[in-house]
This record gives sequence, C-alpha cells and structure tokens, in this order.
Amino acid sequence: MNISLPKENLASCEHYSDAQPTVIASIAKLLKDGFENPEKVSGSCQFEFFDHQNTVWLLSVCFDKNRLELSTEKLENIDSKIRMPIPIAEKIVSNIECVDYRDPEIIGQMEMLGNLNIVNHLAKSLVKPLKTTQATFLDATTIYWDAYAMTSIPYFDSPTEMEILEKIEKKQPFIIKNASMNIPFKKYSLEKLKNAYGNVLLRVRSVKEKETVAEFVEKMTRSKSQNVSKIIEGHTKVYTEGCLLPPQMIDDFLPHYFSKHDFSAPQIWLGSVPTDVPASSLHRDPLDGFLYQIMGRKKVVLFSPDQAQYLYPMKSYNNYQPCWVKYESPNLNDFPLFKNAKPIEVVLHPGEILVQPAGWFHSVYCLDSPTFSISYFLNSATGVHLEDVEG
Repeated sequence: MNISLPKENLASCEHYSDAQPTVIASIAKLLKDGFENPEKVSGSCQFEFFDHQNTVWLLSVCFDKNRLELSTEKLENIDSKIRMPIPIAEKIVSNIECVDYRDPEIIGQMEMLGNLNIVNHLAKSLVKPLKTTQATFLDATTIYWDAYAMTSIPYFDSPTEMEILEKIEKKQPFIIKNASMNIPFKKYSLEKLKNAYGNVLLRVRSVKEKETVAEFVEKMTRSKSQNVSKIIEGHTKVYTEGCLLPPQMIDDFLPHYFSKHDFSAPQIWLGSVPTDVPASSLHRDPLDGFLYQIMGRKKVVLFSPDQAQYLYPMKSYNNYQPCWVKYESPNLNDFPLFKNAKPIEVVLHPGEILVQPAGWFHSVYCLDSPTFSISYFLNSATGVHLEDVEG
C-alpha cells in the first residue's frame, strides 16, 4: 500500500527546512545501527518532525531485503508516515534506553499513517538496552543452566513473600494460587469494570485517539471476530496491549505481596483477542514478572533463557527483548534453529498469578474472550550479578 503525500496536502502554514536539528541525525543513526530485516520485507516511511512554528524537517526511509536508505528528500509515494514534534523526538533520543512508545506523553503527540506494519518494523530499531539489562540477560542465559531442566510449571498455594523471593531466586517460573487481593477476581465483569471506572482515561493511541474505560468496554462488546490477517500488533487488536494501569485502579488489582513501591508501574491487558494470534508475541523481560489473570484463560508458552540462540531475539531492544521468530507460525527457512527449541506450555486460570524470573522467553495467547490481566515487575531482578556493570 502506498500513500501519496504531496506538500500541498499539508497545512498551509507549514514550511520545510534543510537545516536539520541535531536530534534528527541522532534518529537516523539509531535507525542505521538498530535496523534488522531477517523477514526480508520491503517498505518506505517518511518521518516529519515539526517545531512550534510549524517548520517541518524530513527523514525518509526506504528498505528491502538488501539495503536501508535514509535521506532528507521528500518522497511522493510512500507506505507510511510518522509525524512528531521536535521535543518528542528529543525525549525519545535522550531516553532511548527506557523509552516506551505506549507512554501517553509520547504516543499522544504522534501521528502514524499508512502501513502500520512498516511503522512497527522501524520502531523496533529506535531502542537501546541499558547495560544492566544486557547483564541480566547474560546472567540468565549463562549461569543458571541447572534450573532449566524443568518440563512443567509448579503451583504454590498462598506462599509468603519470603517464599516467593526464594522461588524466584531459583530462576524457575511458578504459579501462585489463592493470592490475597483487595477485591476477589470473581467480583469483576465488563459491566462492573465500566460502572466502577467508566470515566477513567484508559489509554492514548495517538494524538487523535484517547479512550476511557467505558469507551473501551463498549468497543469490546461491539467488536466482531477479527480477520487474523489484518491484525497488526500494537495497533489493531481490540486490546490494551499492556498500557499502564490507570492510577485509580492500582489498589484494587495488586496482590497483598510486598508494597506497590516494590513494583514497576502495573500494565493492563484487557480486550478481545482471537485465539490463534498472540496477545503478546515471543519476548523476554529483564525483571521478575507477575501476570495476574482476572477474566478468561490464557495459554503461556515459555522457553528457558539458555535457548536464546534458537529464538532469534532482536538486537535492538530496551524494556523487553522481542524475538523475530513466531511461535504460532515459525518460518523455518528464515529461522531454522527454532526447530531445536523446547517450549513449556501452561494455562493460566482466573485468580492465578504466573511468576516469571527475569530472562525467560514467553508468548501469550488468549483462550477466552473477554480477557483481563494485570502485569507488574519487581523493581530489580532477584539474584542477578551486576557488580561489574558500569552505570
């Protein structure tokens, strides 16, 4: 799909400049350094950066299986376009090791048009990991091999905080049953969510798209079965995609373990997702994660950290590391080593919490609709050796 973007279609008050701010050169370098294309796709995208005076600077990107080309020339026919204010570009570059493009302060000031698969592909290049994140994954991959012989996920009934930490330090996932909560999971339905939090702002999708809890629940109830081939991760599923849990909801959905200050900001996974596409594609996190299931069941497919070589993790990442290979439809021509990978599957039921030590790869699938989960991470990985990491 191509979209034609001649200058005359832009606001008449905008004008173009050849003298680019240095941040655009930084964006270009990040794209060049982080770009990968193992799936051998082709595409083009035009970045438009603008200031408060509506001066516009361009960065055009074209790529195919053999090359990546960047220029400051305007392209007449392109697959996609990304518009953002210069201050947002500066925020991305200055925070590249931690930036989350779901952040309302970022995505709420951006506009994305055309082929969103191309937008996703380029966004994967615009991140870099912290040294502590790299060290955590290296530790998980190389040190704890004895822990990875497990073939099933154990269950524990109402463990104490100390027992949870001890189990995490063994570097093996487990499921908590009967965790104490402020409000039991059985008391929630879509209607009760809407009644309790209806006017709460749930997520921001772009400069033009914002939804309250009530609006999103209405969208879920109206949605029909989605055409799997038309689903674009992060954009088109009727799913919150792990946006931050609104502050008004936090106390009701965190278990009585530790304090909320021990966890990173919780994320909400609410929506309707077809069973044959991942609700979360294959990736690994650098922190010890908790996934609390509230409505519906989810299948979680896990791979131990020592199998990284079979899973083709992306070289550019920050808060989590995605993989190129798709568990549900692996292309063994492009990713032949995946045939050696050994998954562990588990079904997470309402009221259960899956605990995953840092570095475990996982992909998540919804078995029921609607689905509702909350995830959160301990602020630092348990038992990780970071003594030699700088800064």
